[in-house]
Amino acid sequence: MGHDVSVVNYRTNGKVATLLSTNPVSSAAREIKGKVEGRLLERRVSSLETDSLFSSFLNSNLSFTAACETMTDLEELNDSFDVFVCGSDQIWSPAVFDPHYYLDFADSSKLKVAYAPSVGLTEVRDSDIRQRMGELASRIDCLSTRERSGSDIIAELTGRNVEVMLDPTLLVGPDEWNTIACDAKVEQREGYLLAYMLGHNEWHWNMVYKIAEKLGLSVCVIPVFRRDLTRKGCITDPIGPCEFVKLFSGASFICTDSFHGVAFSINYEKDFCAFERFKEDDPVNQNSRVINLLDMTGLMNRLLRDRCDVATVLSPVSWQIHRARLKERRDSSLSWLKTALSSNLRACTPKRNVYRYRSLCCGCSACAAVCPAGAIEMTLDHEGFWRSRIDQGRCVSCGKCRDVCPLVERRASLALEKGRLFSYKDRNPDVLTSSSSGGAAAEIARMSFQSNAAVLGCVFDCGSHETTHVLVEPDDADALAELAGSKYMQSRMHPALEKAASYDGPLTVFGTPCQVAAARNMLSRRADVLYVDLICHGVPSRFLYDRYLDWLHREHGLNLQHTRTVFRYKPRGWRERYLFSTDGLRSVCLFQSHDPYFQLFDMGQCYGKCCYECPWRSSSAADIRLGDYWGPRFRRDKTGVSMVLAMTERGESAVKDLALSGEVLHWPLDDYISYQQVENEPAPVYRSRLLLALSNPETRIEDIAKEFAGPEASKRRILGRVAPLGRLVKRVLEGRS
Repeated sequence: MGHDVSVVNYRTNGKVATLLSTNPVSSAAREIKGKVEGRLLERRVSSLETDSLFSSFLNSNLSFTAACETMTDLEELNDSFDVFVCGSDQIWSPAVFDPHYYLDFADSSKLKVAYAPSVGLTEVRDSDIRQRMGELASRIDCLSTRERSGSDIIAELTGRNVEVMLDPTLLVGPDEWNTIACDAKVEQREGYLLAYMLGHNEWHWNMVYKIAEKLGLSVCVIPVFRRDLTRKGCITDPIGPCEFVKLFSGASFICTDSFHGVAFSINYEKDFCAFERFKEDDPVNQNSRVINLLDMTGLMNRLLRDRCDVATVLSPVSWQIHRARLKERRDSSLSWLKTALSSNLRACTPKRNVYRYRSLCCGCSACAAVCPAGAIEMTLDHEGFWRSRIDQGRCVSCGKCRDVCPLVERRASLALEKGRLFSYKDRNPDVLTSSSSGGAAAEIARMSFQSNAAVLGCVFDCGSHETTHVLVEPDDADALAELAGSKYMQSRMHPALEKAASYDGPLTVFGTPCQVAAARNMLSRRADVLYVDLICHGVPSRFLYDRYLDWLHREHGLNLQHTRTVFRYKPRGWRERYLFSTDGLRSVCLFQSHDPYFQLFDMGQCYGKCCYECPWRSSSAADIRLGDYWGPRFRRDKTGVSMVLAMTERGESAVKDLALSGEVLHWPLDDYISYQQVENEPAPVYRSRLLLALSNPETRIEDIAKEFAGPEASKRRILGRVAPLGRLVKRVLEGRS
């Protein structure tokens, strides 16, 4: 059509958490069933040769953007593209809900088109997913789906007319597909029945061979799962996209339960038989996709539901009428797409600040610290997170805020594979007691003081019940002790970061990976700064602690004016984590699974949006990364061991200095990769509803924890009990392989 086109290089990461089932037993059973089926039944066929065929095809035929792993990466595309199109297969299936597939990263000034995405199901049972689908689809300018049931769902959720379009594979005719197939590296065959099956129904497979016998054809099977390799006629050559198309184009008859198997059968005008892959009562029944296509083209008689239909599917198809129907739908679909792509763009040139094509903010305050116009201030947003707010009228579009924003500028980040891993355990028992793990952070801070460096770190302020960053200068040893220990809250970094930037002397900066990345961006011209980031899973909403304080007062009588919380109370253990709160007269100390604050924090349900799109899971802008040394290596340790990842020469030098006060041992990097979080997990689909409940002063935290964290916690306990059985099954399967 004359457009320059790139494919967004994004792969969804993980399955979004839902609250559809509050029964932890049934939820755990479904997860176990899925894992067992995945290992026993659905072990997919793969090989290096097959992967090579796919890679070669993609590189030859498609132009990709740079890899996009987070929302920030995706939003950068707004600087390069005018129009964003989402479409094709089941990107809108509720079972794999991902807001990025609804173009949530595309700016309001950009044209957004949904061409034939598939919803897959006939209903959306989860109310949270329904609401999110409606909100996201409503942002899209031109809406269509691939099946009638999908269009009905989206129309109901958005209140708009939603057209039904042909699948993109059907917009390309046989001649064009043959051009692609001419490069196929597959053995030439004649007179064969092609079987391409995604299900496991053995009756369907029996019918495949019976039909082939009646037609006098040999069977060729495109293997999808490992057990298909034992079927008669299985193709052992590697099959990539070109080979796939070539096999369809040369077949005399096709048996399939796949939507695209049916689509290619129709496109190549082959006699075929379609099977229903799912049972009618299956909650993920996707039969409607195939049925809609057959109905659209007038080929419902090719659907084999029982033995009585065999004679019908054996009769040759008279393609003249069906060809005309397909051409009519192809022409109308192409016309719709052309019209959609020619829609008027909304002219908009946003100012060059951190919110130009950006929706995320980690609250680091670097932008506010460098803004020459005073146009940026840090405020708590409606979800309870520190966020920059820009007075667009005062903004002079200088771009300095973008230069220091860690979500925009990540030039200093290094992949974790570049680091060297160590363990550290301090020799001083008092240091171990006050530290969350092995005392590495406390010792680095102490060494900084000895070298006359100020330390930027966070403290818990009892008066405001906030975690806030402070700059501790070398002559204030008492204040240094306040930095010890974990704080499971978002720290307010402004104005301490601004103070650190103007400090005339060496610095050591502690913080979460995003905070340290921001500090390095601000202080990039200085060579006298040691950067230390902390292994971070995410920071929860401030509202979580507000509700927790209410609970401490209501249930345990603590005086909130004097209450402070120790989020990792080491006197009760290291691996078994306890939260301790006291007002000086009364105290509460609870194990992690009994404490409502920790329950909600540990489930990761109420983190900031950027925590689910963190670019530092597998990279760091720091010299050193610190955390607990989880995993089996120190499972018998009772007082704590620090995990120390040296990322730079300055970091390795600091690790050598640590050996003067404690035990430092070098270990393989796999200890970090295996037992720390190195990939983002999707935000729970019910996150907004949870944060709304936390923001309500009338809502009790124990009720919130019961509704949102309770089912998942129970499921985890059940899965933990059966985990040894799962490991046994895995070893058996690996032995077979």
